Amino acid sequence: MAEQVIQCSQACTVTVQHEFVFPVLSLTPAEGAQIGLAIISVWAVGWVIRTLIQTVRIGGKPEEDS
Repeated sequence: MAEQVIQCSQACTVTVQHEFVFPVLSLTPAEGAQIGLAIISVWAVGWVIRTLIQTVRIGGKPEEDS
């Protein structure tokens, strides 16, 4: 956006500059890698829990071919 100049009735001038900052776009590669690692870690923990629940439900028996 363009700068906006506000004139005061007294001896002052105020310059307002509007900026839109998206935090995701201002990440460093290291910060992006940390967020990615956290997402993958949460997924991996969920997968392990799901696998353990499935193992407990089938009683730990190996599946037999029919």
